[in-house]
Amino acid sequence: MSRLRIAVVCLSLLSSILSAQTLKRKEAAAPADAASVEAIVSALYASVSHGPDASPDFDRMRRIFLYVGMLVPPKTSGADFRAMDVDQFAERYDKSVAARKEKGEPPTGFFEREIARRTDCFGNICQVFSTYESRHSASDPTPFQRGINSIQLLRGGNRWWIASVVWDTERPDNPIPAQYSPAK
Repeated sequence: MSRLRIAVVCLSLLSSILSAQTLKRKEAAAPADAASVEAIVSALYASVSHGPDASPDFDRMRRIFLYVGMLVPPKTSGADFRAMDVDQFAERYDKSVAARKEKGEPPTGFFEREIARRTDCFGNICQVFSTYESRHSASDPTPFQRGINSIQLLRGGNRWWIASVVWDTERPDNPIPAQYSPAK
């Protein structure tokens, strides 16, 4: 009798484990942010933009990036490139906010918007060159920075994912080429 009970318990556990694994493997419904190339690029810009008393929406970023997705900021003079996942990017942001606070500097907002785009797609992959402007306030008349985000996307099932975002900023020795500038 006890062997029968043990067998029943083992079978019950096994069936619950298998059903839990099956549930994990089902593809979740695609969030609206990932339904199209346009939607995911818009979500990226919306997730990094924030007022002075807020932070980027890192949860939203996590929903649109692959779990191994990378953000690679511009290389500073004499330094190596640093690739980060969304969590490392959030840590970098928190450290910069803490450093500004320690220096007694007031918090600043960050608003980035796309001003031009070139998209090349093939099958389930897209490369988006997205020219951007950055402002401290959405109403600032001029940007404090411009550059290009190179966004690599892939479609998995019924949604798009950001695999990586690599960017560089405009400088006197690195102007934005005409083909990536807004149409006049």
